[in-house]
Amino acid sequence: MKKIITIIVSIVAVIALAGGLTFSYFSTRFKYNSKTAVGNTAGNLNNKGRFCEYDGKIYFANPYDDGRLYVMDSDCSNARALNTDSVYYINVCGNYIYYVRNNLSSAKENSFTGQMFGVYRTDLDGQNADTITTTKSGIATLYGNDIFYQYYNANEGMYVYKAGIDGKDDKKFSSKVYNLASVYNGKFYFADTYNKNYISTLDASTGNVSAYFNVNAYLVDAADNYIYYIDLDKGYALMRLNTSNKTLEQLYSPVDGGKVINYNRYGNKIFFQVEGTNTGLYRMNADGTQIEYIAAGNISTINCTSQYTFFQYYEDNETLYRIPTVNPITKVEEITIKTGK
Repeated sequence: MKKIITIIVSIVAVIALAGGLTFSYFSTRFKYNSKTAVGNTAGNLNNKGRFCEYDGKIYFANPYDDGRLYVMDSDCSNARALNTDSVYYINVCGNYIYYVRNNLSSAKENSFTGQMFGVYRTDLDGQNADTITTTKSGIATLYGNDIFYQYYNANEGMYVYKAGIDGKDDKKFSSKVYNLASVYNGKFYFADTYNKNYISTLDASTGNVSAYFNVNAYLVDAADNYIYYIDLDKGYALMRLNTSNKTLEQLYSPVDGGKVINYNRYGNKIFFQVEGTNTGLYRMNADGTQIEYIAAGNISTINCTSQYTFFQYYEDNETLYRIPTVNPITKVEEITIKTGK
């Protein structure tokens, strides 16, 4: 009887061990995204993707530390360095951070001998970096379980490549280079520089390109039945197209030959840079109402999160400023983020 009990206990132990190993394998294996996951907003990616908010955290390139990868809470507290990569076009989803690396200045300062460029995936703590590509890259956009990125090679030129987030199946996706910052319902929306800057779409699955609307557009952002863009034929006015009935709305038109040269839409708010009379940063509602003049000067890299919108001045790429994204703006704050771990 004791022998039978011993055998039963041994069998149970083996089953428990096998179950534990199986659970460990499935709980630690690579985690994929939903098919419609998006890594960052079009507005941020059109502004170099220096900030990306995900699950109560802001992942960002710290201008006070050579643009290295940092994280902080959404209220800008508890900032800390994640690794030593200088980063652009940050995308975050699931268990991973994706970004374009440009460590050229780090190499000069620290005699860095590793790969200076490329697209990389890390854990949310910035560690365990895996390579998507080591080539010089432009805009990188996460959609579903793929990274779409602008690939540059001195001998071949610039194209759009597509790679799985697991680093597999990296291949040329388009023989032409497009700005694929804006993705909506399975399609990228962009100004087609090869076809009179018409608003066009690129199917994320097939790569097929189709003309969508015949306007001379720049910086396209598609969301929620509207397509926002700067119209080069209308004096660089900020426009939106109603995709349901194909009607146009002029949201803001600069005066006296001025131009809207950049913008970032976040939810129901649009931040935009005007050059000309009253050069500076403005905010308005997405329907063009409640226009506010925020800051004078030449503004760059407007990046929005749920609580704060961050920007820098064109002449000063080391100082960071913030303003509320939705709440009333009473002042422009200079924000300093300590460097190091």
